[in-house]
Amino acid sequence: MDELKISDLDDRLQKQVHSAREALGRGGVDYIVQICGELLKHHPGAFEVRDLLWKALYSEIQNSSGLSWLSNKSSGFQFKLSTRSLLKTNPLDLLLKCDEQLRAKQIFTELFVTMDKAAEALGWMESRVVACKELSELESEKVAPRLALAEVLIEVGRPQQAIESLEWVLSKEPSNASAQTLLKNASVAETLQRGNWEDTGTSFHSKKQS
Repeated sequence: MDELKISDLDDRLQKQVHSAREALGRGGVDYIVQICGELLKHHPGAFEVRDLLWKALYSEIQNSSGLSWLSNKSSGFQFKLSTRSLLKTNPLDLLLKCDEQLRAKQIFTELFVTMDKAAEALGWMESRVVACKELSELESEKVAPRLALAEVLIEVGRPQQAIESLEWVLSKEPSNASAQTLLKNASVAETLQRGNWEDTGTSFHSKKQS
């Protein structure tokens, strides 16, 4: 099973996602949770749908009084304990269990760490980006989630986004060695990427002139 973009889904499902996106602006959180949750049961590789589900839940978090409705640490520990064997035996089932928690609005940091690990075991890099991004939003003042996000962004070829995340880290902790190393790697990758674009353009024009 591979990862899926929304455009990879059939027309009926694409219309459902479009409807859910429109509901996001109207505060239709429960509707979005229902649509996206059901879709992910059958298409767990649809990373953009999982991201939309999170956006709906996060909007509810922001509209609540702080993060008081988030599950406590014991919930995260219990979830980790009850699912730890699945990471090796059935990472897809583990990812589905993470989705179940989202549908139930059971939100805790360990959920997104587990989601990232399950996606990594499956080789689903875009799903890793989603999980790391969600954790960095949930723990917006912590450095570690931003570092994890930057590392994954470099892997998927988005160095500029990684640089933005790392610059935030270094604004908080200028001497953070991990951030400095990742920033160097991201900067090199961004330079090479930009150079490739320029080379492609030069090649194109050269061929056109010839």
